[in-house]
Amino acid sequence: MKNWEIIETAIDLGSRCDVSSWVDLKKMLLLSLPPKERMKFSTRDPITKQQSLNSLEREIVDNYEKKTGVTLEIPR
Repeated sequence: MKNWEIIETAIDLGSRCDVSSWVDLKKMLLLSLPPKERMKFSTRDPITKQQSLNSLEREIVDNYEKKTGVTLEIPR
């Protein structure tokens, strides 16, 4: 699966489920994608437990906003 396919899946899932948070969208994606594709997503820092977005995740968030007009809430 190519990155653009993951982005399109994210936009489709997010718009159908009316998500407003990156964490909610990421959970849906991780449940719907095959294991090989899940490895492309970042994990939480083991010590601080904070999320940090990798380049694919930033691309998903940016494209989601462009296509749907919804700015996803990203935890800091």
